[in-house]
Amino acid sequence: MKKNAAKAVKPEAETPDVFSPEHFLRAITDVGTMLATVYDRRTGLTRNQTRIVVELLERDGQTQTELANALLIHKVSVGIYVSELEQMGLAERRNHPTDGRAKCIYLTPLLHANKHIGQDHYQRIHAAAIDGIGREDYLTMLKAMERMRDNLVELDASEKAAEKAGAKTD
Repeated sequence: MKKNAAKAVKPEAETPDVFSPEHFLRAITDVGTMLATVYDRRTGLTRNQTRIVVELLERDGQTQTELANALLIHKVSVGIYVSELEQMGLAERRNHPTDGRAKCIYLTPLLHANKHIGQDHYQRIHAAAIDGIGREDYLTMLKAMERMRDNLVELDASEKAAEKAGAKTD
């Protein structure tokens, strides 16, 4: 009896095109994910909780809407993350000084007393992440990332303007 089973052939591994959008997206996403994974494990805070803390360290007392706008995330999501931070004793909501309907979000004395712990974790993670990267390469990378951010901010603004113009003609 003759067997006609074909052997599975592994496709040849192609050399990745380092200039492809997929390669870029994977690289930038993988770095962000790994930074967040290590930081989350060390601090017990999630990426979005950390983003809120960092934003409030820069400008404490923002409303939920202001935080959502600053972080480019949905207002409801901000509320969930702030509630989690409140449960940990790291943030609190207080009445807005001029708008009785609104609440402002502040970091607590507990967070301020312990913020150095998170900062120390991030300094060690940063040192590990850039290990083996020369100063000039690091500065070039930062400059390139800032340019990419600026390009994307410009793209976002032009798309929003086009959407707005399209909405007016409808």
